[in-house]
Amino acid sequence: MNKLLSACLLLALFAVLKTQAFAATLNCNFKNSDAAIEGVERIQISENVLVVNESEIIQLDHTRIRCGQFGKQDRFDGIGKGLQVVLKSCTDEAVLEGHMIDSLNSKVAEVVCDEEVSE
Repeated sequence: MNKLLSACLLLALFAVLKTQAFAATLNCNFKNSDAAIEGVERIQISENVLVVNESEIIQLDHTRIRCGQFGKQDRFDGIGKGLQVVLKSCTDEAVLEGHMIDSLNSKVAEVVCDEEVSE
C-alpha cells in the first residue's frame, strides 16, 4: 500500500512540475551586444513568462518541436509590448537560443538563455 501511495504522490508531483516551463529563473543575453535591441537591458524567463527590464511581462506559449538529430525539443513563443520572441532548445547544450524582434523599430537580435539567476 505504501508503494502505491508513493507512486501516486510521485505522479502528482510530475504533473505539477510539467505545468511550469521553468523551475528556476533563466537569464538571457544578446549574442552580439552591438545588435542588441535599444531599451532592453535585462531579459529573464521565469515560469511561463518573459520579463523584460524587470517590469514588462510577455506570456510564453510552450510547444514541443522536432529538431533533427536532437529529437523533440522545446520552443517558446511570445508577443507583447512591441516585441516578439522565439526561443528553441535545439542544441546539445542546455540553452535556449532564438530571436527577439522589435517590430516598432524593425530590428532583430539573437538571444541566448542559459544562466540561472539566484533570487
